[in-house]
Amino acid sequence: MTSNPDQAQAGSGEPPVDFEQLRAAGNDDPELLRELVKLYFDQAREVMGGLTAAVQKRSAPETDYLAHKLVGASLACGMTAMVAPLRELESRGRKGDLAGAEDLLAQAVSRLELVRAAVDEFLRNPASQ
Repeated sequence: MTSNPDQAQAGSGEPPVDFEQLRAAGNDDPELLRELVKLYFDQAREVMGGLTAAVQKRSAPETDYLAHKLVGASLACGMTAMVAPLRELESRGRKGDLAGAEDLLAQAVSRLELVRAAVDEFLRNPASQ
């Protein structure tokens, strides 16, 4: 068994993106889908920057709020790989205990890259998903 959660997910056969949910969110319209994906990644970049700052300054309420915000967007768009570390950050923020938050943030950053790569491949070849 691997100790890296990202490798564990990749090895489990579970894709980092639920493409059925992503298609549904974009109403199966390729142009709308591309716009949605751009909005998601723009928001994710902004929120991850804010999360990084919140974790660095140990702001539990801000960590809770920002993680919650990105969990919702991730679920709506099918970016499933993002959910677990963000939910844990949200929970720790809500409890006021940010122990291990740096590791969770690093997981979220790593998973965002997995998601981006999967979505980029999907947009190049949607029939393969």
